[in-house]
Amino acid sequence: MPRAMLIRFAVGPDDIIVPDLAERLPGRGLWATGRHDIVAQACANGSFRRASRRAVTPLVGPNGEDLATLVEAQLAQRCLDALGLARRAGQLVVGFDQVRAALKAMAGPDGSVRKSVLLLTAQDAAADGRNKLKALADRLAEDGAALTHFALFDAQTMGAAVGREQFVHALVESNAAGAQLSAALQRLAVYRGVAAPVNTGGADVAPSNVVDME
Repeated sequence: MPRAMLIRFAVGPDDIIVPDLAERLPGRGLWATGRHDIVAQACANGSFRRASRRAVTPLVGPNGEDLATLVEAQLAQRCLDALGLARRAGQLVVGFDQVRAALKAMAGPDGSVRKSVLLLTAQDAAADGRNKLKALADRLAEDGAALTHFALFDAQTMGAAVGREQFVHALVESNAAGAQLSAALQRLAVYRGVAAPVNTGGADVAPSNVVDME
């Protein structure tokens, strides 16, 4: 599978398996398909032990969280950090009216649309507003716009990431800040099982395998 769809784990000096999402920890890495169910299965069936060829123990959180849950929390935090970065870069458009206006402005005089944007919707958004923006986004996509829609957090969580009480709708252009946010959101969506992983080219991937690729 593509490296972006995998998660690196490292073995600490105390033989504890820890996630290494930034891929910077020393030592040989153990790589697993980036999905919650697969990481949980790898912990349960001894895949980390077999791949590392030593008696290792998956990391447990301070409140008893298992490794798969800790990975999800770290992936979510990376998304929220990237969202804050997009706001500081001045790339975040927030609010139903503002997002609708930004989407309408994407259409060129000849009707073509070439921009690439992320459309963010809170999980607890009202159906009316969500459906109106989705319908507009779908029309733009038909005209050539590259739109990616994510609904992975509630309004309060997204708001806290950018210093607001909450927000329900937002748009980010896919420039440098947007690309970082898009990659983080895609990894979280795949991990939660709400987005299909990218095409693996027909490769046979054993779901519970942990592989020493280094």
